[in-house]
Amino acid sequence: MKHPSGIAAARAAAAEYLRSRGYGNEADIVSDGKGDDFQEVRIALALWDIMRPKPAAAPPATKNGRRIAGEEC
Repeated sequence: MKHPSGIAAARAAAAEYLRSRGYGNEADIVSDGKGDDFQEVRIALALWDIMRPKPAAAPPATKNGRRIAGEEC
């Protein structure tokens, strides 16, 4: 997976964590995509969002110090 989606990365991380703690059955459930309500998946998804923030919107275009786009008249 070169650029995994957030949920795919969260599932992979949660499954790896669960398996390392000895919860093989739960890791298999998460890997199959049936354990998205597991706390480990939700935490991993929240961390994914924190570590890969969405790009900020571009500032409005200006001319002579005044906005020329997105301004109400």
